[in-house]
Amino acid sequence: MINVRTRKLAGNAHGVTKYPKLFAMPALLIYSVFFVLPILAGFYYSFTNWSMFSDEIKFIGLKQFAEVLKNPELAIATKNTVVFTVVSAVVKNILAFSLAIALTSGIRSKNVLRAVFYAPAILNIVATGLIFQAILNPSTGFLNLTLRKIGLDSLALGWIADPKLSIYSAVIMEVWRATGISMSIYVAGIQSIPRDCLEAATIDGANAIQKFFRVTLPLCMQSITINFMLTIIYGLRMFTIIFFLTKGGPGNSSEVIMTLAYKYMCAGFNGYSSAFNMLLVVAIILISIPLLIMLTKKEVEY
Repeated sequence: MINVRTRKLAGNAHGVTKYPKLFAMPALLIYSVFFVLPILAGFYYSFTNWSMFSDEIKFIGLKQFAEVLKNPELAIATKNTVVFTVVSAVVKNILAFSLAIALTSGIRSKNVLRAVFYAPAILNIVATGLIFQAILNPSTGFLNLTLRKIGLDSLALGWIADPKLSIYSAVIMEVWRATGISMSIYVAGIQSIPRDCLEAATIDGANAIQKFFRVTLPLCMQSITINFMLTIIYGLRMFTIIFFLTKGGPGNSSEVIMTLAYKYMCAGFNGYSSAFNMLLVVAIILISIPLLIMLTKKEVEY
């Protein structure tokens, strides 16, 4: 009798352990079809001469990447990608951390303000691009019209029409759109700091600045790691903001690697475009792994 009951319990337990696997299967299937397979296909086609101008796809190996590296547009796109990534990551994290500090203090309306600062992140990226085009247009944009009306004509710049400013205009749009995401991660990190640590620092006579640098900042390193990794990776593979705001222009002054790959894909050079994407994947891996190791070493356990 005991053996029968034990077998039933074991059978039920075995059935229960199957449920998580069964629930995970649809997600894994979708992930494989729409993420893993395209990556593998892109990796293969990056070594071929696949284009709309030929019916035959030939494997040409590293010759494809040699041609890509010789492309003079790659240097400009790489420079713009680095500028966009570094500037947006630094500004977003500094601004987000400052907002998180302010919105975890005793401000009465902090919950409302958190929602306000996070709100741009939920807007459609196309709508955001149209909004910033309307704001930053040199001739009819709200910003320049306002500056001219109040007599500050010298500050009415060419924002998205000036080759020297177009990439930084995209940075402004990205900072406005995504700072709230980083802020929410920092708020969670600050709120998870044990009160005992801050109280002990107060008892020891530490002022606000000392508590920030000796307690808050070190204990938020996990949040800093997450945010910097997300902003760096997102910046390196940026496409949507550049495309909807400047389309890589004027000329190629705001061209980034992803928009350059898109341009060649639309021109029919599919294998050539895939090679740009594969180079970007390699660059992301080579940058993100050392950065992750460096930031992780600075994390403090509590």
